[in-house]
Amino acid sequence: MKRVKVTPLRLLALCWAMVAVWGTTGCVMLRKSTEFVDVNESAYGAKVAVISANEEIVRLRLSAPNEPVFLAMVEPRVINDALYLFPSYIPQPTMSEQVEVPVVELDLPAEWKDRIFWVEGESQTRWFQLFREPVRTIERRHLELPTESS
Repeated sequence: MKRVKVTPLRLLALCWAMVAVWGTTGCVMLRKSTEFVDVNESAYGAKVAVISANEEIVRLRLSAPNEPVFLAMVEPRVINDALYLFPSYIPQPTMSEQVEVPVVELDLPAEWKDRIFWVEGESQTRWFQLFREPVRTIERRHLELPTESS
């Protein structure tokens, strides 16, 4: 068995490799905190309103004055005891003004109907920002259920 001679250059290279591995695994393993920013208007021009909501489906009405709506789908997620609706947009406009979002498979929290949010945008700390705390920012707009008239 041949022995490898440890030179200062090899030792320095080994130290740099260990620092690189530690730094990249530390960035990946750090838990990201979530920051919420409330917005009043849609960045895409479409107005979104909840028509109805139950434990199976949330029905939404989309409207954009004199503009087409470019919505492909809406992914529901439960975050911090609230229902968040994450839209995915496409290059072709949709014709439907109503969208049904199935929520039957989600573990919906109590009183979730008072906490329905439309996600306008999402961002997170970049991988190269090593000295910043990892933060996921969600820009959200609160959606209210229509009031029931008696």
